[in-house]
Amino acid sequence: MTRGPTLLALVTLSLATLTACRRQDRDRGRAAAATELPPLVSSSPIAPLAVHGFGDAVVAVPVGATQSTPVIVAVLGIGDTPEEQCATWREIVGSRAFVLCPRGAKHFVQEEPEAEDGGAAEEGSVKADDDAPEEEKPSIGPDGGHVRQVGFYPVDVPTLEREVMAGLAALKARWPTHVVDRDVVYAGFSRGAFLGASLAAKHPERFSRLVLIEGGHTPWSPDTAAAFARGGGKRILFACGQPNCVDDAESAAAALRAQKMEVRVVHGVGEGHGYRKQVKEELRRSFDWVTEGDPTWR
Repeated sequence: MTRGPTLLALVTLSLATLTACRRQDRDRGRAAAATELPPLVSSSPIAPLAVHGFGDAVVAVPVGATQSTPVIVAVLGIGDTPEEQCATWREIVGSRAFVLCPRGAKHFVQEEPEAEDGGAAEEGSVKADDDAPEEEKPSIGPDGGHVRQVGFYPVDVPTLEREVMAGLAALKARWPTHVVDRDVVYAGFSRGAFLGASLAAKHPERFSRLVLIEGGHTPWSPDTAAAFARGGGKRILFACGQPNCVDDAESAAAALRAQKMEVRVVHGVGEGHGYRKQVKEELRRSFDWVTEGDPTWR
């Protein structure tokens, strides 16, 4: 007859199991303590950041963070400000991430001469060389109207690439232990979305998750979609406030899905060309999908 385990053997086994569990708990606690950082300190939750060779960026800072924290790069459209971009994204993600908002170049509009009926004609955009000294910038536009600055704009893909990379380097230098800048979420609005799609296709290993708002559709040819997928691209969220944007986004999404990319299109019905109301709410609801599967987004 086979005899079962003795009481002494059972007690010994239980004690050994309990000891092993306690050791594992202790090891987990030590690992957590080792990765915990001093609370991140900043004089303001939205602060300027000097960027070598460019105007100051703006950063939404996860004040109080005690863990290394991921980064969103939020790039503006024509005539917008980085302060506006960072404030909006702060509302969307709270303190779960650093939000780096590049400044871009100064954007000027030309005030048309007063019309004969006493009214004023519409303003038109004037692009000026942001590197020129202030005294060399014209105060009179080519058609005789006065020129004034209205916000900023991203110039082109090569300039945006240099500014974004310089901004990420400055952010890492400012908070070296708190910043996780390996897989960066790129969020672009309007022209920032258009240029950002091309930038991400060049660097899918760095910008593998994209949020393209009211733009960023036309760069997705079969070749750029394939390059993004092949290089490590993971997910793209198109967010629209206008019906024509939805149509263009669905067309781009088809090219990306053909490359087995995860793509989603959302529509903040009624907002128009912006993301302060309905589109912002769609972004808030969809953002966890964008970062799903990325362990840095705890």
